[in-house]
Amino acid sequence: MTQPETLSSDWGAGAVSHFITKTHHEPNAALDPTKVTLPKPFIVCVIGARRGIGAGIAYSYAKAGASGLVLASRRLSGLEETAAKCRSLQPGIETEIVECDISSNSSVASLAQATQAKFGRLDVVVVNSGFSGPVVLSLTDTDPETFKQAIDVNYVGTFHCAKHLVPLLLATSGGGKAFIVVSSLASVLVRGPIANTQYCVSKLAQLKLMEHVHEQYSAQGLKAFSVHPGAVETEMAVETCPEVFRGALVDSVELCGAFCVWSTKEGRGWLSGRLVCANWDVEELEGRREEVVKRDLLKVRVGV
Repeated sequence: MTQPETLSSDWGAGAVSHFITKTHHEPNAALDPTKVTLPKPFIVCVIGARRGIGAGIAYSYAKAGASGLVLASRRLSGLEETAAKCRSLQPGIETEIVECDISSNSSVASLAQATQAKFGRLDVVVVNSGFSGPVVLSLTDTDPETFKQAIDVNYVGTFHCAKHLVPLLLATSGGGKAFIVVSSLASVLVRGPIANTQYCVSKLAQLKLMEHVHEQYSAQGLKAFSVHPGAVETEMAVETCPEVFRGALVDSVELCGAFCVWSTKEGRGWLSGRLVCANWDVEELEGRREEVVKRDLLKVRVGV
């Protein structure tokens, strides 16, 4: 089932959202993280893990058997609850809680240091921290400070995470070497009731940055995934999206986490550097692998 009104082709993102015709609102059997057996040790850092999609990502890696989780957020409140649930899902899992503001270079550097000190390795990084701000459809009505904050968190913050955490991924012998950002189809929106310039432009910059991460480090085994989480009723979505869009927030908060686990399994490197959607049917996606690779699809391009 597709999301009929969420990302209409009239809004500028229809081609991407409908690239895979079959979609799911909940993790199906192909995405069930409990059916995955991750190697030991396996350390995952989830940034923006205190609630919503980020917490769901942490739960999915716990279910899949990760041996350690670094849970980070700009605010510590809520992280212990996420950690406690992860420990209940997998007794014996080690957790580390770190306060981290990704818009600050020194804060992300401290996160990398804490990760290295605690575990001495890193297999997967998932950057879920994001900022939208109120939906403003007129550029001239947009608050400059809010625009700057969106850039600082969504784009510059992702750069900070790549700068300090990619070296740990590459240095981990036999590691998962996956750098994931929770992206958005808003990155290719140009019109419609949620075409919020500050968010859309900052997420497009993030998406292009991830293509650079892929191009520069894929030869060393790094995989860089940009994952649209689906239309999820998160706190940020409810606070910022217009009423016309709220009825479309139908996807599970744990769908993105299950897709992240699936993407970091062996054999998913062909998706590196591309924008993918967590609600896509992964069997249909696998069926289009040859076409995606041959035509180098799901990347930012200028049509000429």
